[in-house]
Order: sequence, then structure tokens, then C-alpha cells
Amino acid sequence: MSRAGERSERTLPPGREILRMPDLAAMIMRRSLGTLPPGGPRCAECRRNPLPGERVHELDSGRTLCDLCFAVLPDERRLAVRTERVHASERPLEVAPKAA
Repeated sequence: MSRAGERSERTLPPGREILRMPDLAAMIMRRSLGTLPPGGPRCAECRRNPLPGERVHELDSGRTLCDLCFAVLPDERRLAVRTERVHASERPLEVAPKAA
């Protein structure tokens, strides 16, 4: 009998090996990164791809910044030429009225 906190050693028959579970988090991350559009918005400061629903701001210098990097700019430099929301797909989702 094993006490709490002790590991019990299991012996396997000869010729059998322990099978390990794959790292599911890494597999999901690799798959999701592969689905990102190659020309999607990317922050020029932190180099990350903004999440769907997040806003990106284009400055007069042509740089594109995410909301997080734009917020830490000094007030005199926080002038965006254009601001747009990142969409979940290449085409915007339609909003339909609620059913009665």
C-alpha cells in the first residue's frame, strides 16, 4: 500500500513501453497559427497579431499599432489617421435582428 505523496512504481511486461499523451496545447497553437491570414494586421511596435474585435490604428507615418501600444503613446503622438476593428474572418460578419 502506498502512502499519500509517494509514487508507486508500476512494472510493465517485457517489450511494452509507456505511451505518452501528445502536448495538445502545442498542437492547437500550431494549428491556429497556421490559419492566420498572411497579410493580416500586425502591430509595428510589439509585432503581435491583434485579436478579432480589437482595434488597430494607422499613424500618419504609416505604422500600424494595436490598441495596447497605441494607448501608451504620448498624447501629442496619439493621432491616428485611420482606426479599424480586426474581423474574425476576411469578410465582416452580418448582424441580424433578434427574432421576436
